[in-house]
Amino acid sequence: MKKLFIACLILVTSATVITSCKSGETKTAYQCPMKCEGEKTYDKPGECPLCKMELKEVK
Repeated sequence: MKKLFIACLILVTSATVITSCKSGETKTAYQCPMKCEGEKTYDKPGECPLCKMELKEVK
């Protein structure tokens, strides 16, 4: 029973590590440089719906 528990624990830990380590996938976010909408970000570049300034990439 103890060996089964340890095997399950190792399996769950390994699956968690593998699924959480997605290397190379970085999500780019864009934001109004005037922060008209506070800290709100967008997935794509464009313009701020309030002040019409070009959204800048968040670093």
